[in-house]
Amino acid sequence: MSLLDKIKEIKMRVNAAAKRSPYGNREVTIMGASKAQSINAIRTAAEEGLIDMGENYAQELLAKAPICADAGVRWHFIGQLQSNKIKHILPHISSIDTVDSLELAKKIDRVREQEVRNRSPIPILLQVNLGNERQKAGLSPSVLESLFSEFMQIEGVKVVGVMSIPPYHKDPEKMRPYFKSLRELFLSLKEKHREPSLFRYLSMGMSNDFEVAIEEGSNLVRIGEALFGARPKAVESNE
Repeated sequence: MSLLDKIKEIKMRVNAAAKRSPYGNREVTIMGASKAQSINAIRTAAEEGLIDMGENYAQELLAKAPICADAGVRWHFIGQLQSNKIKHILPHISSIDTVDSLELAKKIDRVREQEVRNRSPIPILLQVNLGNERQKAGLSPSVLESLFSEFMQIEGVKVVGVMSIPPYHKDPEKMRPYFKSLRELFLSLKEKHREPSLFRYLSMGMSNDFEVAIEEGSNLVRIGEALFGARPKAVESNE
């Protein structure tokens, strides 16, 4: 199947899942997980309207962003962000989707103030570790709820949503309880947000389970393999 055919199929599946959702039909953003993908594939996807791309590594993002500057791509950082890379990626990204600590949010704030003083606050998503998995980053739901007001006080960032990668199951139906849990957390935090209208992204769902995630309320899915095809085996999957 060609990339164009895959894009059409993904859009159809996303729209169908949104219509099935008991939480109402809504616009769902499809973000391409573009790690290790070619510039041609990224540009082709952007031409078909999939302009949101998520990159895991700062070096790869910095290599791709200038080449795709004329394609209208909106870049999002979706990997583990090292402090010394923040100043390099800020001019290129629309959001940082994997903020897993107050310390990181404050570092983003400081770098923004020092390096890009005229830029508005950086949109961030807070990463939730739903399964309490030691190998994964993210705040537990209870810790996030207790710290949420402190995130609100950081002037240089704008908390626009939450994201999570729950424990993997081959059967997407077994992911449903995690997605339900994240939606409940999202709604609870939205009530505490000082500007609830800004807190709008519930990011959950990847290639294997995005339809179930959308049925459970997701409005931002991150899709790599189902869209672009398999990555080289040496490259870890994070979509």
